Amino acid sequence: MVTTDKDALAVLARADAAMVEVLGALKTLDQSSAVFRTLKVGIAANVTVDLLANYLRRHAYLAGVRLEVAKGNYDDLVGDVQAHAQAGVDLLLILPFFDNLQPAWETQLETLDAATRQAAQADYLSRLRLALQSAQGVGQVLLLGAHLWNPQVADSSPQQQALDAFNAGLAEAAAAHANTRLLETAGLLARVGTRQAFDARFYLRAKAPYTAPFIDHLAREVALATRQFGSVFHKVLVLDGDNTLWGGIVGEDGVDGVKLDPYSFPGNVFWTVQQQLKALEAQGVLLCLNSKNNAADVEELMREHPAMVLKDGHIVARRVNWDDKPSNLRALAAELNLGLDSFVFIDDSAFEIEAVREQLPQVTVFQVPKVLHDYPALVREQVMPLFLAGGVSAESRSKTQQYKSLAEAAQLQASFGSQEEYLRSLALSISLQRDASSQVARITELIGKSNQFNLTTTRLQAGDVAALMERADATVYSFSVSDRLAEHGLTGVLITVDEGSDTVVHSFLMSCRVIGRGVEFAIWRAVVADALARGKQRLRASYRKTAKNALVADFYDRLGLTRTNEADDGSRSYEAPLANLQLAESAWVELRNA
Repeated sequence: MVTTDKDALAVLARADAAMVEVLGALKTLDQSSAVFRTLKVGIAANVTVDLLANYLRRHAYLAGVRLEVAKGNYDDLVGDVQAHAQAGVDLLLILPFFDNLQPAWETQLETLDAATRQAAQADYLSRLRLALQSAQGVGQVLLLGAHLWNPQVADSSPQQQALDAFNAGLAEAAAAHANTRLLETAGLLARVGTRQAFDARFYLRAKAPYTAPFIDHLAREVALATRQFGSVFHKVLVLDGDNTLWGGIVGEDGVDGVKLDPYSFPGNVFWTVQQQLKALEAQGVLLCLNSKNNAADVEELMREHPAMVLKDGHIVARRVNWDDKPSNLRALAAELNLGLDSFVFIDDSAFEIEAVREQLPQVTVFQVPKVLHDYPALVREQVMPLFLAGGVSAESRSKTQQYKSLAEAAQLQASFGSQEEYLRSLALSISLQRDASSQVARITELIGKSNQFNLTTTRLQAGDVAALMERADATVYSFSVSDRLAEHGLTGVLITVDEGSDTVVHSFLMSCRVIGRGVEFAIWRAVVADALARGKQRLRASYRKTAKNALVADFYDRLGLTRTNEADDGSRSYEAPLANLQLAESAWVELRNA
């Protein structure tokens, strides 16, 4: 019997938990006095998906989030979306079941002419565009891609052609709104299998086509796509070497003896996994090594083995030594200036996995499967979605060189007599933009993952950012940073809202990559100048303490504002007259497009 929160979460974490167990665990957690972050979710579907609410809540509780789910009415797309938007949902799910666009739509397609087929699908897409227009104020909208109820038909069939055209229409509608993302379901259906995903009895009797197992998988996809409902943002994948990146032990087998041949087993398994990891690195994931080995042996293998896919340029940091794995993970986190909760670790040793799990529970761990041919599927289906299911902006791709430039900068700094002399040598430059709608995706991503340099840690979704950009009394500043060592990309966001004669700082956050160079102070020259130009008299700001942002507790003191209040929890309020505000020195930073 489930009696405690811990027991309930353990049940929800079990993949084989029966529905009655899941419902019992949800009831326990619903009645719990524990503090959960609360989010509102609305569902709009043209079929019955009542179970989806329960399974969304399952995966949300596992992420420390309590969901309030509004199911909506049956096949009332525009009405549902308008009602959910007015209710202030944080997340909206739109699920179009293709076969139910009209009764037995896939069967009808066999005999319908092209014009009739197109008209029927255009009707739904027209209503979808109206619905998305009504949802512009919703933080995040997930539009689920359509699939066939009976997918066992030829690619050239009327059903497949109509589905492809319909999904193209969904993609076009989603692309028109910054807060909307199309989430494909065809791959999920293929993995689960149609026999396990559908139940004809309930579809024909109650328009409820999906089985509970498929709904559970779908809810997990939603959790991944929203980065566990905004709870996590994985950035770093740390890899063991022996029997993880290659077969065998390089220190014993030698470079020529390890298994990496792409044409024979088991080398082809490790070669395939390395290809997957290389793709992750290209998408912006930081790859690190944490291996008990002689460093020279690993370096030789990566340099000399003809089938080695991952090279030195793909690895941002490494700990190849004989220290314990948890200590090495802590060292890597310190080097990269990233939290351990953004780390994922893969190792073949159960001993090492358990040591990390016990000492660093915030790190997500995976063990290389004992059945080796399951290894690529583990990476594809469990590891890769942790990084990529939330979407990847162009700004996020391949950050390895950016982080390596930080190490180069640290070495360079030692050769200068003073910090300011060193900073002036970097030729730092900020490119500033205001209300740049083309950057909404990257701005939202940065807001979601920035924890250490984040003065308020107010999480916004794309719809929230876009709405602020449209407001006459608000300004969304975004800025990119470059120096003579690297282009760091879009690394900061600052949002202000005018209240009477005051300009109030809504949010200020930056990537840790550029902290401590004066960038954090230089941007305020534009903010103050803009506020004065609008006739404002005072700047107000606040620091809201979180578990991770102690780094910026005194930022506004250092900037030059006056502290007016400090709460018992460490949060602080600040203000200063704009006319004679003396900002912290940052003359060595060029501010462009201001």
